[in-house]
Amino acid sequence: MLSVRAQEMDKKYLSSITSKEQIDVNKEGIYCLDRWDDWGFFIDGVKCFVWNFKYHTKIMLPYFHHYHYWITEVLKCVVSPSTYEYFPYDDEYLCNVSLFFREERYCLICCPPYYKKWVKVRLYDYSRLVDAVTFCNGEKICTLFQDGKLGTIQMIPEITTSTCLSTFTFRAPTDVSALYRNRHLVSWQDQLFLVQRKVGSPSIFEVWEADFETKQFNRVFNLEGFIIFLSGQFSAATYSSLPQENNNIYFTQCNDHRTLYVFHVGDQSLSTTKQFRICSSHNSFPLFDRSGRAKIRHNTSIAEDKLKRRPSGIKSKPAPVVSNICIHISLDLQSEISRYLISQEAYMSFRLVCKLWRSVAPPLRWKVVVDGDAAPSYDQDSMWLLSLNQKDGLCTFYNPFRNFNCYMSNNDLVGCEIRYAKDGWLLVSKGKSLFLLEPSPSPSRKQIIHLPQKRYDYLCDIMSFSASPTNSSEWVIFGIALLNVFQVRISYLRQGDDRWTCITRDSEVPFLLSSSSPVYFSEEFCVIGQNGDVGVFGFKDRTPYWIIHELFQQYSPRIYGACRLFLVQHDQNVLHSVVVTPQHDVHVYELDFGSNIIVKIVKEVKNWLFFTSEASSVAVCGMNVNVDNAVFFPTFNTCNDYTYYSLEDVAFKVLKDNCTDKTQQKELLNRVWIRCELTGN
Repeated sequence: MLSVRAQEMDKKYLSSITSKEQIDVNKEGIYCLDRWDDWGFFIDGVKCFVWNFKYHTKIMLPYFHHYHYWITEVLKCVVSPSTYEYFPYDDEYLCNVSLFFREERYCLICCPPYYKKWVKVRLYDYSRLVDAVTFCNGEKICTLFQDGKLGTIQMIPEITTSTCLSTFTFRAPTDVSALYRNRHLVSWQDQLFLVQRKVGSPSIFEVWEADFETKQFNRVFNLEGFIIFLSGQFSAATYSSLPQENNNIYFTQCNDHRTLYVFHVGDQSLSTTKQFRICSSHNSFPLFDRSGRAKIRHNTSIAEDKLKRRPSGIKSKPAPVVSNICIHISLDLQSEISRYLISQEAYMSFRLVCKLWRSVAPPLRWKVVVDGDAAPSYDQDSMWLLSLNQKDGLCTFYNPFRNFNCYMSNNDLVGCEIRYAKDGWLLVSKGKSLFLLEPSPSPSRKQIIHLPQKRYDYLCDIMSFSASPTNSSEWVIFGIALLNVFQVRISYLRQGDDRWTCITRDSEVPFLLSSSSPVYFSEEFCVIGQNGDVGVFGFKDRTPYWIIHELFQQYSPRIYGACRLFLVQHDQNVLHSVVVTPQHDVHVYELDFGSNIIVKIVKEVKNWLFFTSEASSVAVCGMNVNVDNAVFFPTFNTCNDYTYYSLEDVAFKVLKDNCTDKTQQKELLNRVWIRCELTGN
């Protein structure tokens, strides 16, 4: 217990390092590393301090050797609330500052009441730190490490030299050998979330909530009243009641702080948005602000009175029900009604009413199209966009030309993820298991080929196969994982192999995988990188090889920022790359890997339609629809109308009325295009 004299001296010290002054936070040489509420932590040359944006209170922090290198060495700065009040003002609370470094196995913490020193807290020795976040209103700081270990630092009642990192008894659901585009701990009120997105396909965000009672993480598909912001190492959550913001993750990509993306957790869609502004200077972490007049409310819980309707005492006699409504509706009208049953439950209930309604709302039958025997044209019912509900294995087939959904339940797909689709077959993963599946509503017609177990817990970022088992007796399955920008791990399985072959190959130039699956072209697997380069894997005399074609300098316009890239095989001898910019401009290029590598922009693909997604790409010629020379993505506008990109009009268009679409586009992730045919029962 400090004496009265010691307390007075401490207060005098705090008064000596405290001042009231205006600060230009955008001034060159001043760096803001983090902000909580009204408090921010700044480095200015050889000085560091905390500053209150509201009251303009500046508190100098103690010197620590080499802290002029902190700007580049700090992995994460966490400014968190403290229970201590600043003594001249009863309503002004102080803050804690915690610094976590890229290479050091300790963190530094400076805290009230007097900010006298930086305290070292030891972290794990054998695992790299990934993220740290304040939790439980500043009572703790939670840490996440590369191997999935979690730890906490108890901030209350105070930080001392004996403070240490406490370990969790359970780990985060993260893959040790996988590379991630994003991996963050996010706290919201008394909840802790892990938000992560891997390199490769599907490029979706996974949201997991920590359950401290059962000591496990549970997958979350509904954020229930709050939204998440991510940028670099920065993460935050805030309350939102606006319907257009519900269940969203807002984030920036690469070093582009001008474009704000939004991922909708429910329908797993990706788009850009202007709902928020990104306020970021050259020397500060990004801040987000609404573009409209509504203000963001942080960490607020609203208690609303819920009105309960009381049942009236009047009992009315139910109206008589017509036992068979089918006889009063024409067959054409019944068929038209079925086309507007968007939800899965409504469509399936419709088919259960009677035999007649089952005939006008048919299930999906598969007719695999083999290229060698392909018909000269296909009607509007031959191309479908497939999405999978992992919880119950229900497959939704969407026809963009008729704006029509069909459904097929398949118990084999419960808990699975579709990695690639080709020739009517799906490459599917479930945990450590992989299998090829040719789905069918009839169990007797369904075909499954179970593949050998993975050799690694995390096998591949992206995968594909050369041909379907019904189309070739020498099919090959190929997968690739990025170990670092100069090294990849390649896994392949040839027909008849009893185990996966995994090899590591060096890349002569930096190569970052895009989220588009490989394409089998000219007996090689082609993989497009984020800058447009193409990696090629194949066999020469059964010996595997890996080379990279450097193409990025030949693209015009040049590829920059966070573009979406896809490969499409056009006919048997032509390979195209499709580039989608953050501004929703689309460019198609023809690639030639001959003696002279050529990248040529393509203005038209007459009589052809390109269907692309992360896990599938199909080029179809002579399709019997009133659209050609176009690229079909899994894209919809804000009115949920399907949109495609017209190369002739150089614009996205709404398919249903063929008009140019001026609204925002959203891309549905984790979907595949398939070619099949509808028939009746």
